Amino acid sequence: MPDSLSAVVISSSVKRQLPSCAVLVMSCDAYGDLWTPFFNLFWRYWADCPWPVYLGTNQNTFERDQRVTTVKGGHGTWSSQFRSCLEQIDAEFVLLLLDDYFLDRPVLMPLICERLASLLSLKGAMLRLFPLPGPDRKLQSHSEIGLVHPRAQYRVSLQAAIWNREHLHSLVDESESIWAFEWNGTERSRRFENEYYATTEAVVHYWQVIERGEWFRGAARHFGKLQIGCDFNVRSVMSRSRTFIRAITRTFRKCRSRFIAALRLRR
Repeated sequence: MPDSLSAVVISSSVKRQLPSCAVLVMSCDAYGDLWTPFFNLFWRYWADCPWPVYLGTNQNTFERDQRVTTVKGGHGTWSSQFRSCLEQIDAEFVLLLLDDYFLDRPVLMPLICERLASLLSLKGAMLRLFPLPGPDRKLQSHSEIGLVHPRAQYRVSLQAAIWNREHLHSLVDESESIWAFEWNGTERSRRFENEYYATTEAVVHYWQVIERGEWFRGAARHFGKLQIGCDFNVRSVMSRSRTFIRAITRTFRKCRSRFIAALRLRR
């Protein structure tokens, strides 16, 4: 298959072979102010999305967009909410997104279908579409994706990915927070040898706009200009000092993660 995005065309035979899939955008009621701008951008950049689109909340319903079905997970832990939302979706695969990651360029549906077809041919359980982290091993049969090593850090990540819904459901421990799920879910995933994959290049492009309840300064500046419904009265914009401290901390964590990952993969 050609790697040029402009040349990607999905055949009708491939379409017929694809399993059922749905888009799940995980959120919570406290982030309800993000729903309008998120979905304004979602439909701007993915207007031809043919799959059912679900929004995972606690108890509130998103009523402004009839194209989006709300699935409610209650007010327990993040993982208990997540598991409940997964149980309400009737699809073999789910494309998982988070509400505070705003799309910023078009999603190419033919390319998504190509990558899903590749995942099926490999009998995989997960294909990360935003390679953070990316693959550890190249595949001769699929140059556009690679294998995520069983000992890789953040093998289970909440970056955009296509998941086998039942497999993802089996990884969820209802007692866990969102951060504990990524960490402990990674440990639980290690028993699956060759079922986790990631694209070598991003297929879905987005910005993280919120951290610890605050808007990133750059995101607020950029998306505020787009008139998509951002309400900056609901939550504050991160201060310059906190932005600086975060940048230093993030650089340190990246270096540490790369060092630990290299040690793990040498075992």
